[in-house]
Amino acid sequence: MGKSGWVGKLICVLVILSSISICFLGMQSNTKQEQKRKVEYAKSTVENEAVKINQLNKAIGQLYQKNQDEFLIEPFDDEKLKDIERDATALKTEAADFGLKKTDFKTDTAEISQGKNNLLGEIETIKNKKNTQEEVAALLEQAPTDWETGSSSVSVNEKATAEGILQIRNKMNKTESQWSNSITAYLDEMAAQVKQYHEIKQSIAEMLKDDVLTETATLDNFILVFNQVDQVKSEILKKELSSKLDIIDKLLETEANNDTISE
Repeated sequence: MGKSGWVGKLICVLVILSSISICFLGMQSNTKQEQKRKVEYAKSTVENEAVKINQLNKAIGQLYQKNQDEFLIEPFDDEKLKDIERDATALKTEAADFGLKKTDFKTDTAEISQGKNNLLGEIETIKNKKNTQEEVAALLEQAPTDWETGSSSVSVNEKATAEGILQIRNKMNKTESQWSNSITAYLDEMAAQVKQYHEIKQSIAEMLKDDVLTETATLDNFILVFNQVDQVKSEILKKELSSKLDIIDKLLETEANNDTISE
């Protein structure tokens, strides 16, 4: 190979290497520019997220009566809560949310991250309150229209049990508040009604076994239980107990007539 041929090949290699270097430097430059754009986008987005958090907090306040963070509005807007939760979950507050490392994104987002966590925590509180109210309402003949007052006017239905009421009570947050105090008052009233029902039911069972009167089925005991049944608030439970008393009443009447005939 002649000297000119060798020189030509060397020049070709140098040209190729130069082209590769230029491409590599260009790629590095583009990567740096892309990284810079990501960081700038992240900074501007985080600033906007702070505004969104304030807006979502205001929207949360509208789910409460009088914006007092205690009693939920009635009727409750489920769709609005879902929208707020979706927007809150989508908030970007950390470097990883933008595909960046902490070392690339030095902006302090601690306050905004805390704001997002507080917002999600408040959403969870609202969901727990709503679920608790629904569980309580499922054991009542009619759901309250105002959970703030009127616990003494409610009446339990046939699904209410001491165990079920206790389960709701145990799941509640132990932190005392106007809302928790009100729900506790409802549960206390419901528990008292369930206890009253079972005590009356037991008294009836002691007077009537297998549709036959027992020794405790006296007129005085019948009148006593009859008056107790009249105090039962639940129409469903009262009807059930009254039907048993009707049987006892008829049997007592038959017994009295038989005694009269035998005399």
